[in-house]
Amino acid sequence: MNLKKITGLNKAMIVIIAASFLAGCSNSSSVKNNTAESSSSAESTDSDTKYPITIEHALGETVIEKKPEKIATIFWGNQDVPLAFGIVPVGVSEANYGVTDGSGLLPWTLEGFRELGVDSPVLFHDTDGLDFEAISDVQPDVILAGYSGITQEEYDLLSEIAPVVAYPQKPWVTSWREQILLDSKGIGMEKEGEKLIADLENEIAEKITAYPQLEGKTAAFMYFTPTDLGNFYVYLTADPRAA
Repeated sequence: MNLKKITGLNKAMIVIIAASFLAGCSNSSSVKNNTAESSSSAESTDSDTKYPITIEHALGETVIEKKPEKIATIFWGNQDVPLAFGIVPVGVSEANYGVTDGSGLLPWTLEGFRELGVDSPVLFHDTDGLDFEAISDVQPDVILAGYSGITQEEYDLLSEIAPVVAYPQKPWVTSWREQILLDSKGIGMEKEGEKLIADLENEIAEKITAYPQLEGKTAAFMYFTPTDLGNFYVYLTADPRAA
């Protein structure tokens, strides 16, 4: 992931300005039950999309021949794009940080699933590496990984399962705008993705006006390891969790 490690934090106290952000972060025998049989959307309005779609990215070129009905997402935040369009992914990566309720999902993602009538989505447990068998089991039509760190080898293996939308240039370096555009294009909803970005930018601007004291201020997004307070990590500006 796109972090910079800083050592020697033993004399200073750091005050962090925190904010909400879009991106979040299997063993096939332990895949949880999913109440949705396949991806579905009451709001999908991609009738103008012409197929095939070709998407260029850091690991090659992906061609999607027809509208994907079953969408899987891996790694962090990619599931939030189809959920924003009212689409239930057939499987998503379990969040491996920030989860305290045992659901395996960050709060806004869990809420997104529940709003679409799904309490227990299929989760891929990929902390120790991608579970290709579990991903294959959900039989996806496309795999979204616009923000991820998959290798060329992993990409090639995943491509045997379904077309894969990978990151634009470098692993773990995808802005939230790029992530939305890539993932929305991968499900044939590029125009909707552009509108989502515009809506989010307007919402951010509106929220900022409520806090005039923030004008001209900058913020740092950091991560501390509870077991080693002598080190902390800074999320860089190309990371969607920070910018």
